[in-house]
Amino acid sequence: MLMNATLKLPEGWKFVKLEEVTEILDSKRIPLDSEFRKNIQGSFPYCGATGIIDYIDNWIFDGEYVLVAEDGGKFFRFETTAYLMKGKFWANNHVHIMKGKSEFLNNEFLSYFINFEDISSYISGSTREKLNQKLLRNIVIPLPPLPEQQKIAEILETVDNCLEKTQQLIEKYKRIKQGLMEELLTKGIDENGNIRSEETHRFKDSPLGRIPEEWEVVRLENEVYLNPDTLKYEKNKTIFYIDIESIIEGQITSIKIYKTENAPSRARRLVKTQDIIVSTVRPNLKAFAYIKPKYNEYICSTGFAVLRAKNRLFSEFLFCLVLYDDIFLKQISKFITGSNYPAVNPSELLKIIIPLPPLSEQQRIAEILSQIDEVIEKEEKYKEKLERLKKGLMEDLLSGKIRVNHFISEEKELQDEKN
Repeated sequence: MLMNATLKLPEGWKFVKLEEVTEILDSKRIPLDSEFRKNIQGSFPYCGATGIIDYIDNWIFDGEYVLVAEDGGKFFRFETTAYLMKGKFWANNHVHIMKGKSEFLNNEFLSYFINFEDISSYISGSTREKLNQKLLRNIVIPLPPLPEQQKIAEILETVDNCLEKTQQLIEKYKRIKQGLMEELLTKGIDENGNIRSEETHRFKDSPLGRIPEEWEVVRLENEVYLNPDTLKYEKNKTIFYIDIESIIEGQITSIKIYKTENAPSRARRLVKTQDIIVSTVRPNLKAFAYIKPKYNEYICSTGFAVLRAKNRLFSEFLFCLVLYDDIFLKQISKFITGSNYPAVNPSELLKIIIPLPPLSEQQRIAEILSQIDEVIEKEEKYKEKLERLKKGLMEDLLSGKIRVNHFISEEKELQDEKN
């Protein structure tokens, strides 16, 4: 099999089989089961098909290697089939261990190329996809001269470093938000902007534990309307449909579009701005979402309950309780029926009790959390932009559409001037 057989290679590039330019060290792999690893925990990575899966007290590889999934991996274009390991580590038998021959192949370039290219045509097996060593050896790649490989890897690594720093920022802000939520949803914030404590403010016992004296504990049935609107059937009307698969981590990430006649029978609930939708089918997945203005008058599945806040309840505060407060999910779990297909009757949600601060305090709490959400959203959009940039660069650099020779020449000239 010849990959990219129709590709016209740039000057100086050539097609090679991986076995010609790499060492494959699979014979040194030693699998260790999870029970055994519990007794040898340490600081050295234990690697599997898709990455580090544990840390143990010993190692069998030391240096720079490219690890490629043998089975249990992803083998299509732009998927993480390979990853680079540097230093001391252990590896099991679900991942190939490769090393570029230093005179021919840069390891980082190899890792980027395997993740860029679709190598699914080299996969064997029908029930469990596998890239066996024989097929791995026969994978054909277009190989630039070594200095060009190094420069391509350097450019892509720069983007990867930005991606890693952005992801670390996102995780940091999420941790800050989690900590703030735990404080704000149990202790609240006073009119001076201070989070309450038992040392400085008055608290009282409640069915939900200790809460500020100013707060109430109320049943949801008194504070929300349940499923207030239903779709009015109109022939040939366009429906924008939200189902459980549309929601990830409280965000609506995808919408399905139908004509009325072709819409699923479950497309019945009309939602409006500031409504909250709570999945009553598989509620443990937390497919809960806040309806922003752009989703006004969309339709959601009857697998959701629609909650619309009444006058004493600020809808964004309610959403904080629904999505982030464990008390809410614990109460839902009491009403779940079925094990294979767990679900809860929407009317049972009305029995849930929630803390109810004064309305102005609810607004302050929601505003603080919303500000952090905006920062997280901004960083996530930047991350998406970087991911698009990386894909574009991989398309251009790893195919030779854009050459990096002028960068190499300029660097050589600068180095010569220094010397």
